[in-house]
Amino acid sequence: MSSSLESKYRPKNLPIYFTYRKFKLDSFFVGLFGAAAVFGVLLKIWKKPFWGMVSPETGVALYDIFMPIGFLGEAIVFIIMGFMKGDAFIEVYPDEQDQAEGEEETAHEHGGIVVNMQLPDSLKDLIEEKVASQLDDKMSELSKLLVSDVEKTRNLLSETNTVNSKILDVASSLSDLSGKIKSMNDTFGALEKLNAAGLSDNASSVSERLASANNELKTFEEEMKKLASRFKNFNSVTN
Repeated sequence: MSSSLESKYRPKNLPIYFTYRKFKLDSFFVGLFGAAAVFGVLLKIWKKPFWGMVSPETGVALYDIFMPIGFLGEAIVFIIMGFMKGDAFIEVYPDEQDQAEGEEETAHEHGGIVVNMQLPDSLKDLIEEKVASQLDDKMSELSKLLVSDVEKTRNLLSETNTVNSKILDVASSLSDLSGKIKSMNDTFGALEKLNAAGLSDNASSVSERLASANNELKTFEEEMKKLASRFKNFNSVTN
């Protein structure tokens, strides 16, 4: 269709162009001379040209060479580009009747039939209703999955809180037991001070064992408190 209409409305004095990409000399020389100009200016303002590998006098000499060449070259290229041909367009708007005739001619040329694929309004409403029903079903399934995930999360948090409370109870019991052992240790220490000559070495050994057991219980108590704190922080972050 488009080819037949273009051939019909194309003026006879305009050739047919087929566009493609090619290497353009004007763009190349603009980039080359522009880079030379920028390089010359850089050598002028660079305090230590080439990181000190070139003396300042050499940098000034290179600036005097590259900067004029770059700017003069760009000016010459721009003048040449001003005389070069550019892209031009002519707009032709065919009438609707001519466009329909062109479509029919194209269809007959290919041995086909022009078919109107526009759906009636009743069929559109039926399709929209079916799609809406399917979307509602999918949203309902998604809601059920979300509710199930929320219930599982709540159960997990409840179990975590239960474990946390039990750990706290164990830590409290250990604290009470540690206090009792400390009291017994103090009692044995007092007995040793009152009658140090009459007490046997077994009493001192028992006192040392009780002190060691007290220290181990304190260490275990601290570990249990740390574990309880971790459970508590986990609950707070999750909630």
